[in-house]
Amino acid sequence: MKNYSLRSHLIAWISIPVVIAILLSLALSHQFASEEISEVYDAQLVHSAKVLLQLIEHEIEYNQNVVLGLENPDLQHRYERKLGFRIWVGNKLTTGSANTDHFADFEAPPGFSQHRVEQHDWRFFVFIEPVKQIKIEVSERMDIRDELIVQLMIALIVPALLFLPVILFIIWVGVRKVLKPVIKVSADVDQRGSNDLTPINQETLPQEIVPIVVALNHLFKRLFDSFKREREFTDHAAHELRTPLAAMKTQTQVLLKKTKSLPECQQGLENLESSINRATHMVEQLLTLARLQHEELSMESTNLSELLLECLDDIKQRAYIKNILLKVETQNSCLIIQAHPHSVSILLSNLLENAVKYTPEAGEILVSLSQDGLLIIADSGPGLSDEDKKKVFGRFVRADKSGQNGTGLGLSIAQWIAESHHVNIILKDNHPCGLKIEIQWKVATLAFDS
Repeated sequence: MKNYSLRSHLIAWISIPVVIAILLSLALSHQFASEEISEVYDAQLVHSAKVLLQLIEHEIEYNQNVVLGLENPDLQHRYERKLGFRIWVGNKLTTGSANTDHFADFEAPPGFSQHRVEQHDWRFFVFIEPVKQIKIEVSERMDIRDELIVQLMIALIVPALLFLPVILFIIWVGVRKVLKPVIKVSADVDQRGSNDLTPINQETLPQEIVPIVVALNHLFKRLFDSFKREREFTDHAAHELRTPLAAMKTQTQVLLKKTKSLPECQQGLENLESSINRATHMVEQLLTLARLQHEELSMESTNLSELLLECLDDIKQRAYIKNILLKVETQNSCLIIQAHPHSVSILLSNLLENAVKYTPEAGEILVSLSQDGLLIIADSGPGLSDEDKKKVFGRFVRADKSGQNGTGLGLSIAQWIAESHHVNIILKDNHPCGLKIEIQWKVATLAFDS
């Protein structure tokens, strides 16, 4: 299942109801405004009809022929052409406003009604006075009501459109702020080293994520206990094995001296000594790994160039015995990094020893350290397949099939030290043959030779 964003879901769950609520409010406002405006304008039509009836009744008492005077153009209003009235006495149209001339013979029924006259919708109110047989018709174009409704809705929609982005922005900021503790916990866990299993502080966290943090802390404790038992077992086992291995090696060397005259025994004893040496080397590697994992690696300013030269001095004799050409290229004799000197020295020694071990007789090893901290160790050995490059850093994994002695711990220890220093060991093919190891160190200071 594809991962989803909790922040996006929260923003959506809050924003969508807000938008829907605004739209519903506008729809209800439109409905209520239409009804109220209709009521007000209908009341105005009724009132106009009553006023006209009072005026016309007095005129009819004295004069049956009611004639209105000419309209004053100075008193005209832009909405006036949308209002009209007509008055009948008996069955005779007595008078009416000028803008009702196009009604012709059309007569609206008594009460309220709505009709379309010459492509316009009109609202009519007809009142009949039965005693004096006076019929009064007042009319109004629906445009007036529609325009007022539109103006009211604009007055509501424009602020809504202006404030909606502000509301959504406030929601977005609020959700980000609320989820900040979750992101903080995630960053805390992500930035930890592989050996940092200290509990996460849960005092200032929201109640909703405290259970997750508590579960993580319990997991960290279980992992810490498990790693501690593993390291203690490795440490104790390695210590217990050192003494009998040393005794076995001593006895083997004594037997080799005593059996010089027995060639048939020499080969077996030499193989035994080789096996003891391999076991001793494995124990030393296990002790090294156990000590490093127990130790808190304190970082300090370290001269990487100097460490590299010291490690090269340690392997020169082995390279000379195998007639290996050892090329060293360093661009600066004082390349400073923040590191744990002892562990970096172990890393460099393991990588260089591997290069000498797997480089054949009369082979070549190139060791290069650039000014930007790129360390390259390239040999002319058998190299590694792409599949072996992925798994060779595992403990007790030996991908070489050349028959060389080894414990399968050297690269594992080197990888652990590299991770502790936040650098990567990259394995590449060295053309035309062999393996190239690259490590990009983070240079703190450069001191140039004078």
